[in-house]
Amino acid sequence: MNWKYFAIAHRAVYRLSGGRIGARMGKLESVLVETVGRRSGKPRTVPIICYPYRDSVVVSASNSGRETHPNWYLNMRSNPRVKVQRGREHFEAEAEDVPESEREALWREITAVNPHQQQYRACTDREIPLVYLKPVAGNTQ
Repeated sequence: MNWKYFAIAHRAVYRLSGGRIGARMGKLESVLVETVGRRSGKPRTVPIICYPYRDSVVVSASNSGRETHPNWYLNMRSNPRVKVQRGREHFEAEAEDVPESEREALWREITAVNPHQQQYRACTDREIPLVYLKPVAGNTQ
């Protein structure tokens, strides 16, 4: 399967359905995240599996176990203010790396729900970033 085309179709269906279709992939939840391209300055929207955690959601920059970070993560590092669609809810968020002190406990929770993340982690020597998408107060639509 060509994942690029799957992501394009997923994003389109998610948007067109207003979040009614595409917000779940089996037992996993997904969000649409709009970042600002670090080089182009243009908005870039990608569907990402997410994990509800505390007062936000967490995403894993696993990039399917590749040795490089996904572009959306690099964009977040350049500009941490993002727009998120979680189902029918839209909000602005600040992207913030999960602190080292919380990573292992969170990894256990994530891999209990999504074992693929453990496989991705085993495929790469890089540390896979976990990122909080913390809603910015007063920006929920």
